[in-house]
Amino acid sequence: MGSSHLVRACLGAAALVCIPALGPAQTVDDIVSKHIEARGGMDKIKAIQTLKIARTIATGIGNNVRVIVYKKRPNLYRGEQGPTTPGAPMTPRGVNAEDAWDTDQGGKIVLRPEPSESESREFDADFDGLLVDWKEKGHTVTYEGREPMPAGDALKLKVTTKSGAERLVYLDATTYLDRRHTGVLTLPNARRDVVIDFSNWQEVSGVKFPFDINEDRTGGPIAQSLVIYTEKIEANVPMDDSLFATPKGSSPN
Repeated sequence: MGSSHLVRACLGAAALVCIPALGPAQTVDDIVSKHIEARGGMDKIKAIQTLKIARTIATGIGNNVRVIVYKKRPNLYRGEQGPTTPGAPMTPRGVNAEDAWDTDQGGKIVLRPEPSESESREFDADFDGLLVDWKEKGHTVTYEGREPMPAGDALKLKVTTKSGAERLVYLDATTYLDRRHTGVLTLPNARRDVVIDFSNWQEVSGVKFPFDINEDRTGGPIAQSLVIYTEKIEANVPMDDSLFATPKGSSPN
C-alpha cells in the first residue's frame, strides 16, 4: 500500500474512532417518566388526595400578600388571599367542575368567562402538574430539544392543553424537575405574558414540591414581578367538597 493510501486509511480509521456514539433520542414518554420519578414516583404522587399550602407573596411594591391554597382531587381549587396582618379577612376564589369564580373588590362573586374558566381548571386546579397523566387529560406534549439556561441545560417541552392553551415547560436536564414555565396567562379581563421559575424543591409525604416560585407578568400596562415563598405544605388534610362550591348569588363577569 502506498504512503498516501496508508495516510488516508489511518485518517479514516481515526475519524471513526473519534466520533462519539450517539445515545437513543429522548422521547416525551421517557422525559415525563423521569420527571415523575424525580417528583417521587406515581404511587406517592397519587397517594396525596388533598393539599393545603400556606404562602407569602412579595409583590415588589412594598406590600406582602398571604395566600392559603386548598386543592382536592381531581380538579378542585380554592385560593384565599389577604394582607399579612393576623386576623385580617381573606378574599376567596375557586374552581370546581362547573365554574371558576372570583370575589371582586366589592365582595361580589363573579364567574370567569371562557377561555379563562377552562384555563383556570387546567392550570390552577390541576392537582399533579401538566405532565402527569397528560394523555388522559387530553393535552398534547412535544419535545422541542435542549435549551441552554444560566443554571445549566433544560429540556424544553411544548404543552398544548385540551382547551388549546399553550405552555413551554423547561425541565432541568439533570434532575428532571421543573425549572421554568412560559406562556400566556388568561385573566378575567386581560391576557399577560408570563414567566414562572421554580426552585427550592422539598419533599412532602415523599413527593417533591417547589417552595420558591418567581412569576413575571408582562404585556399589559403594568409589569408585575411576584416572589412567592411557601411556608408550609400539608398533604391529605380532610376537606369537604363544599369548600370549593360556587357561593350563592354569583353572576357572570
